[in-house]
Amino acid sequence: MKKKAAPGIILKQSRPAKQSAGSDYSAGTGPEVSLLLNGEEISVARDTTIYDAAVQNGACFARPEDVAETSWIHNGDCYLLSIAEVNQVLMPVAAMKKRPVAQGMRINTESPKIKASLRDRVKQLHERQECAVVRQIQELCAAEAESAGFVSAPEREKWGFADRLTGPSILHEPNKCLRCEACVNACKDLQGVDALRKDPALGIVVDETKCVRCGQCILACPMGSPENLAAYLDLMGCHMCPFSRPLGAMREQDDTARVLQALNDPDQYVVVQFAPSVRATLGEAFGIAPGALVTNQLYAALRRAGFDRIWDTNFAADLTIMEEGSELIARLQRQGPLPQLTSCSPGWVNYIETFYPELLPLVSSAKSPQQMFGVAAKTYAAEKLRVAPGKMTVVSIMPCTAKKYEAARKEMNAAWEYWRRKGLNQDPFQDVDVVLTTREAAKLLKILNIDVSKMPEEGPDPLLGAYSGAAPIFGRTGGVMEAALRTAYELLTNTPLGELEFSELGTVEGIKRGRVLINGSEIKVAVAHGLANARQVLESIKQKGEFSRYHFIEIMCCPGGCVGGGGQIVSTNLPRIVKRTLGINQDDRQREIRKSHQNKEIQALYRDFLGQPLSRLAHELLHTKYSARPPK
Repeated sequence: MKKKAAPGIILKQSRPAKQSAGSDYSAGTGPEVSLLLNGEEISVARDTTIYDAAVQNGACFARPEDVAETSWIHNGDCYLLSIAEVNQVLMPVAAMKKRPVAQGMRINTESPKIKASLRDRVKQLHERQECAVVRQIQELCAAEAESAGFVSAPEREKWGFADRLTGPSILHEPNKCLRCEACVNACKDLQGVDALRKDPALGIVVDETKCVRCGQCILACPMGSPENLAAYLDLMGCHMCPFSRPLGAMREQDDTARVLQALNDPDQYVVVQFAPSVRATLGEAFGIAPGALVTNQLYAALRRAGFDRIWDTNFAADLTIMEEGSELIARLQRQGPLPQLTSCSPGWVNYIETFYPELLPLVSSAKSPQQMFGVAAKTYAAEKLRVAPGKMTVVSIMPCTAKKYEAARKEMNAAWEYWRRKGLNQDPFQDVDVVLTTREAAKLLKILNIDVSKMPEEGPDPLLGAYSGAAPIFGRTGGVMEAALRTAYELLTNTPLGELEFSELGTVEGIKRGRVLINGSEIKVAVAHGLANARQVLESIKQKGEFSRYHFIEIMCCPGGCVGGGGQIVSTNLPRIVKRTLGINQDDRQREIRKSHQNKEIQALYRDFLGQPLSRLAHELLHTKYSARPPK
């Protein structure tokens, strides 16, 4: 697919209005009325619409400056950009198509008031990536907060705080905050991190040394909730608008522009991966039911977006099982250090680095699937495809704001180190270049006018796209544990595991326990999701309690696992988490193969490149070390 030209900035001229087939009234019959159109008196039939009155008399509608963002809006009747002035009140053109004229009405289509409003609206769109109309509707929530005594509207209007970035993941806009402390409570009670506090003068303050970048504060912010806006957005036809999502006072750092820039750069070879849970959640942004799988439609959508290779993080989930499962076997055989703790959730890794650094030796050295994918793409795949690794841009679509932090970690540049050892001198680069949350990915597709719900079913590209049923369940609590046991059991016993599903590990209970017999030995396993539950497990290990006697423990940062991640579609709540979980369980059950070691593309990767799990090359590329970063 050809690269799209990067949008420039052009000043649009006013354009003549066109007759709209969408008017609720005809051109008009019956008695005439007199009115003013742009200062000139005209007469039209009484039942003529305001819009048609302007059309019939050759009026031109003011148009905004054409910055990139205005070209991303594909609604010709946009309530934000298509406006006129009726009786000195700004009115959307869409409303003008439904209302009849009245005697003495004054219509202006290019007044200074219109142009000033368009200028302000475009500025907000360009500088803040925010629709001014959506922003106005959000203030209904602010009115409720004032009634509840959280905030004073007059005081709020005086605020002039600068935005605060907890890099590179979370942006806080204090001027939008309702001081309701929903984010504070989520951080303290749900996650047990306590990185947020309410300051009487400054509002919500983030302790960056404590913050794990999980994004649960984003899900908690009422200003980011779509519930108050849903009816309005349906009325205005905003379903496919990239700016229809209300931006909360807490939100992710938006990196969609970086991906657009890469897609428009003919010198960049842009590849994409998307996480296991995304296939059961992204469809919600396009009106698809929670939990409905859009895997094959998403392959098609991303192909139409212009990516050079459409691959899947599920491939790397299978790769993670090969490495992490082999590491578990090695630890069991040498009797330590145990219990082995999983390492694929970056918010969880940040948490243990910050609050329990003395337990870091228990954490698996295996990188997360996102990072394994990045290094495999820029070494193995780059060599196979004869693409210069420095010219390859790896884009990840993740359910997690902490993935942005993970991708930026200085040690996550193993591909560059690999090529440097082979004598290829080039500027340093990360294994993963850009991470988009599920929400940002939906925005990207809407910018490009790609509706996932209307996409045909297609498959991934070969090399890094195939996956087993063990891979998608990485996206829900208990899934990593279950996937690892399927492979570890078979590698240790040389016999297939009779029952592939461990139902006791797949529930939404905060802490779950299980046992499996391997070669006559009882292997004790546990699963925790949500960091408040993780704290209980870690305290037990630290105090030589129950969990110190376990062999393998899966910990996920977010409640429900990745289906409840801080980068998922808002709203994310328990009923949606359950439906999303059912969706990825369905993906597992419908796969022809359900064990990671049976993935033929994984087998080819080891045969042609890595050698075997835990080989020297595998350790150099697929494993890492974590370090203490205690809060200040």
